Formats: sequence, C-alpha cells, structure tokens
Amino acid sequence: MWAPYRAGAAFLAHVAGGGAPRAVWTALPGLATPRPPAPGTTPERTTARARPAPDAPPVTHWAAAVAEAVRAARSGGRGALVVVPDARDVDQVCAALAAAGLPAWDAATGGEVVRLTADEGPAPRYRAFLAVLHGSARVVVGTRAAAFAPVVDLGLVVCWNDGEDTLAEPRAPYPHAREVLALRSELEGAAFLLGSHGRTVAAHALVARGWAHDLAAPRDVVRARAPRVRALTSVELAAEGPGAAARIPTAAWRAARAARAQGPVLVQVPRSGYVPVVACARCRTPARCTVCHGPLALSGPQATPQCAWCGALAGGWSCAECHWTGLRSVRVGSQRTAEELGRAFAGVPVQVSGAGAAGGVLGAVSSRPALVVATPGAEPVAEGGYAAALLLDAAVSTAHVGLDVAQDALARWLAAAALVRPATTGGQVLLVGDAAPAPTNALVRWDPALLADRELDERAELALPPAVRVAAVTGDRPAVAAVLGRVGLAGPDTVLGPVEVPAPARGRGEGDGPAPAMVDAPPVRAVVRVPVRDGRRLARELAASLAVRSARREPGSVRVELDPKEIL
Repeated sequence: MWAPYRAGAAFLAHVAGGGAPRAVWTALPGLATPRPPAPGTTPERTTARARPAPDAPPVTHWAAAVAEAVRAARSGGRGALVVVPDARDVDQVCAALAAAGLPAWDAATGGEVVRLTADEGPAPRYRAFLAVLHGSARVVVGTRAAAFAPVVDLGLVVCWNDGEDTLAEPRAPYPHAREVLALRSELEGAAFLLGSHGRTVAAHALVARGWAHDLAAPRDVVRARAPRVRALTSVELAAEGPGAAARIPTAAWRAARAARAQGPVLVQVPRSGYVPVVACARCRTPARCTVCHGPLALSGPQATPQCAWCGALAGGWSCAECHWTGLRSVRVGSQRTAEELGRAFAGVPVQVSGAGAAGGVLGAVSSRPALVVATPGAEPVAEGGYAAALLLDAAVSTAHVGLDVAQDALARWLAAAALVRPATTGGQVLLVGDAAPAPTNALVRWDPALLADRELDERAELALPPAVRVAAVTGDRPAVAAVLGRVGLAGPDTVLGPVEVPAPARGRGEGDGPAPAMVDAPPVRAVVRVPVRDGRRLARELAASLAVRSARREPGSVRVELDPKEIL
C-alpha cells in the first residue's frame, strides 16, 4: 500500500522501529487491492475474528494504507490511535484492520481494535474505554472525542480528512482533533500521520514550517491511479448550443449514458432535499416567509411551500414585489435530481444517499449499472469503483464567502472522484458548472498541494491564519473591551475591530448572560493577530484575563476562540 509513495516504505519502517516520524499524506484514489495471504497461512487457518464481515463494504485504498501503518506500529509493540470524521469512516478502517489481521476486541475472546463513537451507546463505549485504559486493546478507531483515548504506549496517531467540520469541537475550548493529535505526538513520542485526498492549508503549513514531511506519490503514479477529470464550464461548452445552459448539459448526459453500461454512475449534488430555494416565477424575487422572513422551500412535487427556518407553511404565498403566486426553483436538491434522472434513464435503478433520504446514508452499492445520487460526504463505496461521476452545481460549492471555501470545495470533489475507476479502465469525472478557477484547476490536475501552497502564500501576505495565530473575542462590547484590556499582546497593531456580528453567531460564553442594558445591543467581535511564535503567550494572557473576569463576576457574555475556522 505504501510502496507507490515517496518515502512511504521508510515511514513504515521508522514506525515499526519505534521512531516518531511526522508526515502529511496525500492519499491515492481508488479501492484497495486484495491482500495476498501471509506465507504459511491458508484460508482455512484464518481465524473468524480476523476475517472481514460478509456484508462489509469494499475497502478503500486510504483505509487499507492506514491499517498497514497501524500494523507497523503494532509490530513494534506500540499502540495506535486513528481519528476519522464519521462512523462510515470508522467502518472502513475497522474492515481494513480486520483484513490486515487485527481483529476487533471482545471481552470474552480478546482482540486488538476497539471503536469509540457516540453510536456505540454508553455501555459498549465505556467497556471499550476500560479495555484501552488497562491495555487490553491497543488500537483505537473513533471519531472526534477518541483523540483523547488513553492508549497505552502510544506509537502512532492518525487523523484522516482534517478539513471536515466534525473534527472540530463546537464547545469550549474548541479543540480540533488535528491539534490534539499533534500535541500528543510530541508529548508521547508517537508517529504522526495526517492524511486526506485533498490538502488543507493548516496541514500544508505543518509541511512549510518543517514540522512534518510531505508524503505523496509521484505524478506518474497519480495519473495512473486517478480518473480522467473534465471541467464542463461555460467556455468548455460554448459549442454545445442551447444544451450548454442546462443544469446537466448534453456532454454530461452523453457521458452518463455511456458509463451506465459499464457500472454505477455517481452524481454528487451539493444540496439535499427536493427544492431547497424557490423564487417568484415572474420577477425572480426570492420567496420569503411572512413570519420570520426565512427562505421558502419545497419538500416534494405536490408539497406546500414551507419556511426552512421556522417551519411555517406558506400555502397562500404571493410575491411581495409583483404579487404573483407562482414559484420557480432556484436551487435543486438531491431528491429532485434523482427524480429527473429516473425519468431520463428509464429502467435504470436510481439510489439516493444522504441524511434526509428515505434510505439514509448508504455504505456501499453493488457493481451493477445504476445511478447513485448523493450529497457531499454521503457517497457510498461502489464494488469495483464507479464508472463515472458527475459533480453538479460546482458554482454553488465555491459561491460562499470564507477562508476555506476553495479547499473545502476541492476536498468534497476529490472525495467523490476518488471512488471512480482509474482513467486506464475508462473512469471519468465531470465537474459541471463555473466554479472558482483555482480549485477547478487543482481538481483537473489532481494536485491539491498546489492549491494549498497558493492559499498559504496568499494568507502569509495578508497575515491570515495559519500564517499567524488568531484569537477571536466575541460578546458584549464592554465585556470584549475589558478582556482585551488585560491582554498585553492586544495592541493597536494586532487588534482588528471590534465590529458588530449577527446575533446568531454570538454563542454562549463563560459569563452568566448579558447585562440588562445590553440585551438589545448587537454583539461585537475583535480579532487579535500575532506571529506564530507568540501564539502560546497569547493563549496564556487570554486565559489569565478570563480568569480575572470570572473572579470579578464581570457582567456580559464573552466567547474566546483560538484559530477559528472562519474570521470573515
């Protein structure tokens, strides 16, 4: 699994030898190749605990590579900790570990691997925690909270897909699994592996500072493993005629028809639901709720418009501008897309995967021809890989305002494209829409490090994280001023703001509520930027200021967050 990567074999050897290498890993796309049996073993001699479950999903390449790294740590007598974004990824890693000969732990029969996720329930999760604490189980696979698991003699920490929001704790002190595992790697002398199909700017900053090494495959290997990627922008489709203006242009229809005979076709849709955004059919004014002014949506073809915020029905809606009562779709969700594809491809099964779908999030699909419509992060693994993938509404993915919009869009596209067969076997990916040029080019080249390097250089010029350390102080204006007044690093050259922010972004601080005089005043936010070398000092000064605030019982509400994901 690691032979195609530069220094991949050396990384495994270092881990097995008790070392503590640190690497940022760009995983190759595709599924895992079947592992040959170990010398001297036969299928009959394989224990039942080491065999994958009969209904286990196909194992992806990245999960098999993580399992091999964990096996290297175990061969050296040390434990391993793997943190992934969700339960589906936990299933992937556990299936790969079972195939690698590391069975699940059981109180009666023993074993190596335990799962730590919220879905396990309190009793099984506590039994697994005790097994890890006492050293009965030496390998932990789990979601965000598993980053604190007390693994005995920790030798390897792995964080997969660190750009996912689920790896960031939404409650104070807002730790990110990537940062927790990096600290544990240094404190406990464990190897560190930060992997993804893409590359976050924070991960690339670790490489740029020399704290971690870049672990990637050569370009010729990437080209051999990746599918062919085409960006169907308006310029690319200029010769298609009227069909180029359709949501699914003619070129995408042709590709889907040709690929469906070879296997399943994946269709990624950024939005769930039926029609999540509607507007007046005459003047195109966005339809708003008369109660709370939230956006109206349709949950089905014959459904009554309903507010997406307060849930109020708008059966008698009329446009506030022209008083027309007709509605048109502005954004199309996954369910409406599946309905349209079902009509266009008569006789072809259409499956929908997503949190709001009738069947929920699918773990895997067969290799039979079918259309699989999924929202980002809910793409099931196809047996043998998808014949093609259509990434629809690309412009929607990059239309937001934020620091990480480009890297997040590229990560979602790469996660879906990684499930497609290589170009040598006919696999292709079509990106439909006029998305931002930088992530589009990175997808076509299959070079996420290029985008991350460009983003990091731009942020260094503008003094934005992770090139600097940032603290965001949000709350009532007097409370924010009092907290910053006791911070020595918070000077005129380092503080931006305070500026007013929307009330929903306020959050609860450690105070006991806003002062009576400040109930109607909008909250404000101030941003403190310091060089990376002063990050620890800034954290200590902010902690001391908050301690004084708590001791004095100062009024108002304050929330302090270090290195927030978004500061715009």
